[in-house]
Amino acid sequence: MPLEVVCASCGAMLYSGFDLKSPKEVIRSNQNKCKSCGKTLSSHDYTVDVGKSKMGQ
Repeated sequence: MPLEVVCASCGAMLYSGFDLKSPKEVIRSNQNKCKSCGKTLSSHDYTVDVGKSKMGQ
């Protein structure tokens, strides 16, 4: 099941992959900003949503 991290402001995909990464790691790899909208990202301000994968349907 892939892990997806998206920007809460614009919905841009920040990370998608099968390797588990912490929010801090994803944010750091994007230089603490969303590459699409430029919003500063915080490792203390995030939510986690778990949903059923669309794969295999």
